[in-house]
Amino acid sequence: MYAHIDRPSSHGQAEDDPGPAGLNSSSTGQPGLLGAITFRQFAGPAGVSLTLWDTEADAAAFAGQYAELAALPGEIYQVVDAGAGPAAAQAPAHARLMYFDGPRVPEQAAAEDLAGRQRIWPAIRHLSGLVGVYVLRGRDLGSVVITLAMSAETLDAAARAVMSTELLPGEDPALLPGPDRIEIHHVTGYHLPAVVAAKHEGTLT
Repeated sequence: MYAHIDRPSSHGQAEDDPGPAGLNSSSTGQPGLLGAITFRQFAGPAGVSLTLWDTEADAAAFAGQYAELAALPGEIYQVVDAGAGPAAAQAPAHARLMYFDGPRVPEQAAAEDLAGRQRIWPAIRHLSGLVGVYVLRGRDLGSVVITLAMSAETLDAAARAVMSTELLPGEDPALLPGPDRIEIHHVTGYHLPAVVAAKHEGTLT
């Protein structure tokens, strides 16, 4: 599964407008489209659209339709990990987006994967109100971690749980510098059929 991320509100569109990357009338018939989520930042003008695709080719073909809008900064990522929380059957209201900017070396990506699967996910997976987590990886090994929740309080609880964990044997803190930036968003649109939400369920263990 692949994801395309775009920030339509930074180009004059309304914050709740999915834009070219959102699930609107121009995109619902696109081959390989699995679903979409739109976000609006809590304390800022940023809007984000996330579309999910069956293959990288599907995502690239969709993004290519808007090549004439050269100012639109869109990126394609592979969904390398995902996990469903206790509230997975519900539509989330809030989200945390953590950006780990590339380029990153393979050792950093491997360290992040290990931390996510063996230390961070076990610490948060049973939190009430957690809808799920998606880990997206770019070609330059940069990544975006998206945490979906029913409330801002759940996001805060997840952050506290992660901060309370201790490094596992063999983890190198030099390879885990943390995110380059963090955004908290309202979820303004959630079009994700259950079959898509479960597509990678169990990847995080």
